[in-house]
Amino acid sequence: MAGEPSSAPRITHSLVTALRSVRDLSTLDEESLLDIVGTSSNLFWPAGAAVFGKGEPSDALYIVLSGRVRIFDPDGGQGEVDRVGPGESFGELSLLLQAAHSLSAQAIEDAEIMVVPRGAFEELLSENRELADHFRKRLEERRPVRGDVSG
Repeated sequence: MAGEPSSAPRITHSLVTALRSVRDLSTLDEESLLDIVGTSSNLFWPAGAAVFGKGEPSDALYIVLSGRVRIFDPDGGQGEVDRVGPGESFGELSLLLQAAHSLSAQAIEDAEIMVVPRGAFEELLSENRELADHFRKRLEERRPVRGDVSG
């Protein structure tokens, strides 16, 4: 009947649905996730392509939507540090430290990656204390372990 609320499930943006599975963003509401979608770009890296290199400026948070990315030391000192797959993010620690990337990232499978620019990431942190605390905690946990950051 007209004017009655629909019992049909609410339709949401497919990228918001994908972001709900990202552990680092699990505390965000739909509006915040839509903001991320609106300020980000989805880019494709073929297997073997560099996402970023050691020493390059840190300018984004990277969220893997599909495929896999390896985080590694190209100088061989630490070798491969991590592998990142769908629902995982990387690059945030260099952003938080406002430092150049201390490691390199390379697609090891064809990968679709959501790239959230520095400004949008910083705005998200300033608007969501719980998320900011989460990333600060990750930073503190990783610093003493490696003395370095992944990404």
